Amino acid sequence: MAVISNSDLSTLRNTLNTILNGTGVAGGYNQSHSVTANPAAGDTIDDAYQDSLFSAAAKVTNYYNITNPLTAVNAGDVIDDNQYYNHASTLNSSLDTRFNNPWDYSTGWDMTTATETTETVANWNGSHNTVTRVQFGSEADMNAWFSAGGEIRISMSHNDTSDNQQGTSWEQLTSEMGTYRISVRPTDTTTVTDSIRKKYSDLTTSYVEIKKENADDGDYSSNYASIEAYKSGADIYVRITLNDAHVAKSGSGSGYGGPWSWTGADSVPGTSTVNVSSLKLSNSSGSVNITNPTFTVTDSL
Repeated sequence: MAVISNSDLSTLRNTLNTILNGTGVAGGYNQSHSVTANPAAGDTIDDAYQDSLFSAAAKVTNYYNITNPLTAVNAGDVIDDNQYYNHASTLNSSLDTRFNNPWDYSTGWDMTTATETTETVANWNGSHNTVTRVQFGSEADMNAWFSAGGEIRISMSHNDTSDNQQGTSWEQLTSEMGTYRISVRPTDTTTVTDSIRKKYSDLTTSYVEIKKENADDGDYSSNYASIEAYKSGADIYVRITLNDAHVAKSGSGSGYGGPWSWTGADSVPGTSTVNVSSLKLSNSSGSVNITNPTFTVTDSL
């Protein structure tokens, strides 16, 4: 009987088990996928152990869209080093890197992007906000979904064809908001004017402003767009506000690129659009499967 001592293989088994069956914030995908325990010293390594590693590696590599270097072992087969042991360290490193840094890799995984909700408002003034409820089946599902690279993405735009300065200012403002992400990635900064992402587990149980952008144009610098969010059990609420605080001058005069005059109410010409989208699991057969959240508009823009 040959004596096999391979710590790389046992490390790989533990990594696969953590990825597939771990729970909690950034803890794993909660798959309830059986991964046979490492044999103790002196135990016989049978094909069931190898098959367990192969099955677990196939599920994770399918999800990560990378090649599984392990091969299936049938009863009675002689296990060749090249089937498992020679690949263990490299595969473990590849899986561990992806698991711990999904934001660098997840766009190439077994995932898809989708626009979940779209709200618009045209020729408006004052303050308008919309609320989207992101509902998970459970907190365990929420943790697994974000751990697996799921993201909530918020973006906005404005379209004004009249070349009105106020409309142009809103085009600039909404463009500079960019795409804001709520994910498992650590929060970048608490300075809301600079922030581009928020770690979901950092959200509190009441609304907190996580992003704000003011207009660059000095005439409209009091205008802003903001994002607030909070977490309640297995739900995340996202509130997006468009606030046109600018008040039109009265009468007439010159400036603003030419002569001006106002009659009637001050208004933002054109259409403002707010999108909430997601990077979510495709849930393909043989891959990691986690129930995706539902997105519901509870307050319209």
